[in-house]
Amino acid sequence: MGVELMRRNDELIQSKINSRKAKVCIVGLGYVGVPLAVASAKAGFDVIGVDVDESKVASINKGVSHVEDPYSEKLLPDLVSKGKIRATTRLVEGAKDADVVIICVQTPLDKKGIPDLSFVKKVTQGLSRLLSNYKLIILESTSYPGTTQEVVFPILKRGKGRTSRGFGLVYSPERIDYGNPKYNVSKIPKVVGGMDNESTMLGASFYGSILEAPVFKVSSPSVAEASKMLENIFRYVNIALVNELAVLHEKLGVDFVETIQAATTKPFGFMPHYPGPGVGGHCIPKDPFYLVYKAKKVGMNLRLVATAKTVNTMMPRHVVERLDNALKRQGKKLDKSTVSLWGLAYKGQVRDTRRSPAVDILKLLRHRKATVRPYDPYVRSVRLGTTAIESTRSIEESVQDADCILIATAHKAFGRVDLRKLAGRMKRDPLMFDSRNMLSRTSCEAAGFKYLGTGRP
Repeated sequence: MGVELMRRNDELIQSKINSRKAKVCIVGLGYVGVPLAVASAKAGFDVIGVDVDESKVASINKGVSHVEDPYSEKLLPDLVSKGKIRATTRLVEGAKDADVVIICVQTPLDKKGIPDLSFVKKVTQGLSRLLSNYKLIILESTSYPGTTQEVVFPILKRGKGRTSRGFGLVYSPERIDYGNPKYNVSKIPKVVGGMDNESTMLGASFYGSILEAPVFKVSSPSVAEASKMLENIFRYVNIALVNELAVLHEKLGVDFVETIQAATTKPFGFMPHYPGPGVGGHCIPKDPFYLVYKAKKVGMNLRLVATAKTVNTMMPRHVVERLDNALKRQGKKLDKSTVSLWGLAYKGQVRDTRRSPAVDILKLLRHRKATVRPYDPYVRSVRLGTTAIESTRSIEESVQDADCILIATAHKAFGRVDLRKLAGRMKRDPLMFDSRNMLSRTSCEAAGFKYLGTGRP
């Protein structure tokens, strides 16, 4: 494509972005795609969402957000009724006439821990046949450095339907804090790295038009991809660090949570992370291993990440072992005890149970023959193999005649309970194991509980 034609195409897309006449296609209507579609439509663009899941498409077309996102839940109905957002299962319908296409499909690990880019590749191959008009294509799906340049770009370039008008290509890592009402998608800064300067500028212009937060331009897609890897590995490794130190300080008889709070008084050089029963969700336990894979391809082992995985994945077992020992000191046996398990979701205020340490704890307790009564105000049930485990109907039902309460998810509701009333429903010498450190030792002991907390003796 000639330089002059490229310049005219860039100017055309830029003009459409400025006037909000650009047609936007979002491929993948999940936790990232739905909020992005809403933000784009709210900014004035006409948006078509694409997903292979017919139930998701039907939900969007009814104006109902199937993802737990207050921002989307509030704005989607009006935007759909005004015709600013609609959804389809057909990529050609959504992307053929689009000016901006954002790819937000999943990038899982396969059973061997190898990155699975098949969803990205399939969408890209479909787009390569729909380039009769110049498009700005943005990849948001999380992957290792080099994906945009080494995987996506060659597929688009050799697409049979490609004309001389071509495409711009950008990587901008998804940034969603699922379940956080303070930071919706429009308030989270964005990083943009394009295949060329023109792509970068167009990508920054588009995101600048739909976000209230700053947009930061970087020199290449690989830098943008690497920034996403760094963000999540930073959290994963630091969580492992505090989890391992929490176990140590339990043995030393030192309150490690108070220790962290003391260290936080230093105004520089320290960022607090807190221990818990493990690491869950879709991103943090998965994303670091995209970089582990890429490192192995160049002959290097990321030993720190591998060690962090060992520490984080052992935490559910540590919780159950510690509970077992605490019951033994009370003259009880785990396989003869009833445990009220508070929480099934991987984090507070959401219903997502993907890789949830609470579910891992549930499996371990059942394996050890304990009677488990789970309660989660957001999760109705979880499936363990072919067995569906139902949440009890109320917190009171979950604790009736129980020996122990084990808090595995940081739902705010768990911090507002009447501990005395609950203790009165339980067996003698009730145990409170707060693996999320939501409650104070003082309040628990005052209500008649024997208290345990992660990182607390």
